[in-house]
Amino acid sequence: MSDFSSFLPLTEVPVTLMPTEPLDEVTSRELMGANLFPDHNTKGDAQMSELCRAGLLMFNDDLARAHDVVQTIDSPTAAFWHAIMHRREGDFSNALYWWNRAGEHPLFDELHDVILHRVPDFGFLDELRGAPTWIPKAFNEWCERSAENGESDAALREVQRLEMKLLLEWCAAQVR
Repeated sequence: MSDFSSFLPLTEVPVTLMPTEPLDEVTSRELMGANLFPDHNTKGDAQMSELCRAGLLMFNDDLARAHDVVQTIDSPTAAFWHAIMHRREGDFSNALYWWNRAGEHPLFDELHDVILHRVPDFGFLDELRGAPTWIPKAFNEWCERSAENGESDAALREVQRLEMKLLLEWCAAQVR
């Protein structure tokens, strides 16, 4: 049976802003049955493990299964994943609701710095440079505009990949 590390190659594949179907149904089924962290069994570990499962499902563009997982957990980190999931389905107003539920997440400062240093310059980064931390609602607006006109699609996809990857790594670190 597969564990968390066996699914990490998913995080290096370019992501689409708004996928319409899973990349690979077999991978989704494997993720749903995998014991991602076999040596960790506490309730807190179980919730973070499930959030890792949701994140990996999102990397596989399986938003329906990811939603099934995140909606069972009530925490700021689950709300963070929930917001990403709704943004990726193009439900931008629902994503804003979940960003409000997530509040200020401990990952926001690191996410702000990583994106500023690893993503080629484009308009959103001007906005990000003027903010003290990650601004998920502004990113949500940029994704919505891109859905309408395709503006900055490649750069936004890379920001989204980094956002998801850092959140996944953060969740995994809470389990380990």
